[in-house]
Amino acid sequence: MWTGRFFPGLWPLASILLVLTACSNVEVPDLDADVKNEQIIPQGWQPLRLRVGLAPFRSALELDEKRYNVEDTQRWVLTPDEARLNGAEGLHRKLLDTFRKYRMFERIDAIEGATPETPRDELQAAALRQGLDVVLVPTLKRHDVGYVDSNGAYGWNMFVWWMVSPIFSWWIADEDFDANLHVDLRMYPTTRDLELGSKRLQPPETVVRSLDDWDEGFNLFSIYSTPSHFDVENWTRIGGLLMPIAENEAQKAALRYVTRDLSQEADSERFLDGIRRRVALVVGVDGSGQPPVPLSRYAAKDAESFAVQLLEAQNAGVPEGALRTVIGARASKRGVLSAAEELSPLARYNDDVYLVFSGVGTLDENLQPALVLAQPAGARKLETVTLQETVDALLKNNPRTLTLVLDCAFVAPGNRRCAATEAQLTTLREAKRTGSLLAPIIASVEARGTRCIVLSATDATLSDNHMEALEIDDLNHGLFSSFALEALAGEADTNRDRLVTTEEFQKYVGEKVSHIAALEGKSQTGWFHINKERKSYALPSWCQ
Repeated sequence: MWTGRFFPGLWPLASILLVLTACSNVEVPDLDADVKNEQIIPQGWQPLRLRVGLAPFRSALELDEKRYNVEDTQRWVLTPDEARLNGAEGLHRKLLDTFRKYRMFERIDAIEGATPETPRDELQAAALRQGLDVVLVPTLKRHDVGYVDSNGAYGWNMFVWWMVSPIFSWWIADEDFDANLHVDLRMYPTTRDLELGSKRLQPPETVVRSLDDWDEGFNLFSIYSTPSHFDVENWTRIGGLLMPIAENEAQKAALRYVTRDLSQEADSERFLDGIRRRVALVVGVDGSGQPPVPLSRYAAKDAESFAVQLLEAQNAGVPEGALRTVIGARASKRGVLSAAEELSPLARYNDDVYLVFSGVGTLDENLQPALVLAQPAGARKLETVTLQETVDALLKNNPRTLTLVLDCAFVAPGNRRCAATEAQLTTLREAKRTGSLLAPIIASVEARGTRCIVLSATDATLSDNHMEALEIDDLNHGLFSSFALEALAGEADTNRDRLVTTEEFQKYVGEKVSHIAALEGKSQTGWFHINKERKSYALPSWCQ
């Protein structure tokens, strides 16, 4: 047997070469190879139709820092600093890059301005401002390495130590160590106080690798003393070798979670309902009384009251970040359309949209229903925007439902909430335009695949007895708005289930408006169109 005793001249040179050429026997993880070999990404995979905000990593370790003898093992908790969690090469960046690289979602971004201490409601509000659907909050739960036991090579190492040389025994991997990197993922919608789901990211089996004495840290008598002699430097060294493997396993667990669990859950009605947004544009403008605009008194107040109701509704309410109000002097054409376009990215395939207008209606040069807006000083032409172009700007992403709430009149000259002229009505008659002028708008909405609901003060139908949109001084509101607000506040909830459906709304408001209008010697019943799939649709109802 060869030993240094027989070749004294070669022993120093051999020792130097062994030290200089020493390298770890632990493999370098290859995520791409593992994903391919383990077939983690299904064939034909398409990104989930979700826009995701990844919150900064938080740390809530289940094991105390520097804790020993966990489950009868020598274990050291490697407490990560902020750079390790959320730095340029930290766990947050790695998870974000992994989701992007393998196209897990339609879009995933870091939440702008967020820190690990940012409260969840602020994370959700920030993600909503970025146009995201859900928030993923990752929390580090395990980040530790531990001694497992000596393995079958221990006897061979003893032999080499005694019969050959202690130096050679350094490169025999005779002790097993494990690494645990576990992450809790919790998912929340951007607009509701609701947990959609959670998942512990951890490997199917604990990462265990055999290390040699060189990997464990230099110690001449390590065969006798490891691991009991270890200090933080040794455990950090072992962690530096094993944690990349554990991180690799965590990233694979994240991909499995999305492609298996979440991909199935994301199509369920429970999940879709959980992430559903209610988005609203509220416009209110009082007529100035300067011809050809009549004078109205309560339109802006009605719009403000609707906005409050939408925000404070206990059921199916609209979050503040998904509501835009354009009221009074701010209600220019640019202001209305800009607000609609700003909201449109938030109103997608699974979302519900409300367009509320309280004010003066009219007809444009093409005899389409139009909304009278704030009139610029010295303007020679009536400032309007058509209902159709407002709807088009708001529905660019084809949301699930559009609810139009209109307290105005389009074909009732002389009414406080209508600026159409008799000449326009004559042109309508000559063109033989029959039926509601709102019908083409409803048809265009339905053609998008969006279900349409119209809750209107009038029917926009040309007839001998024009239906007016009355304002009632005693109510300090438009007649329709007054009872619409009562209905949504809970008065229409006949079965007391704390929901106000479209059918309950129609019955309550229709009866109340007809009764009061008759007392005024007028004809107003309200006009309602409800898509058959939305008969039991819950409106933003009750107040906190």
